[in-house]
Amino acid sequence: MKYRTANDLKDLLLEDYEKVVNHIPLEKLDVYVYLQTVFHDTYVPDDTLYQFIFRHFFRLDNPSLTKEFEIFYFKLMEEQRGYERPNIVQITRDLYEVKNHKGNPTMQFPLAASMLHTINPSFPSYDSDIVKSFDFSSTYHLSGFEKKMKRYIGQYQHTFKTYEELIQDEALEPMFNHFDERFPEYDLPKIKKLDLMVAQLGNLLQ
Repeated sequence: MKYRTANDLKDLLLEDYEKVVNHIPLEKLDVYVYLQTVFHDTYVPDDTLYQFIFRHFFRLDNPSLTKEFEIFYFKLMEEQRGYERPNIVQITRDLYEVKNHKGNPTMQFPLAASMLHTINPSFPSYDSDIVKSFDFSSTYHLSGFEKKMKRYIGQYQHTFKTYEELIQDEALEPMFNHFDERFPEYDLPKIKKLDLMVAQLGNLLQ
């Protein structure tokens, strides 16, 4: 698969980096900081306010998913907090076993990535904006867990490696500096700043 490389993304980001940064919604940072901060001091399965905000922010409010899925998701999230490197394949497999309203298993890799990203922001997020930035191919037509998982993992590893390259690229420093000027009160890890900028790029791409 030919996805956008670090050089491809660098060119797109630097083309109009002020526009990219300026379009990042302030509330996105506020909610992210809330979810990160509170996560370390709460018991997620019992914190209904935390669950409510998380569901809306990470689009867990999917009409096809059941209440059982939601309960299982937050229990699993609580269990995973103790692991230094949670296994995203196993998390996705566990979520796959929880049937939807039609009684079918569903592939919820983006939600597995959201779980890991909340536990540790060094794990990239994975949503429709990130997919658009990297020009990732869909898994919709692939049948079965293993084929879909192979595609997702390949894309996720590509994201991780690309972020590592971009973080080290001095050419992007003006963009990071502009981010800090735009959001001076937010002390975010550099990897999260990049994640936000790449997601916003995807949001702006036609």
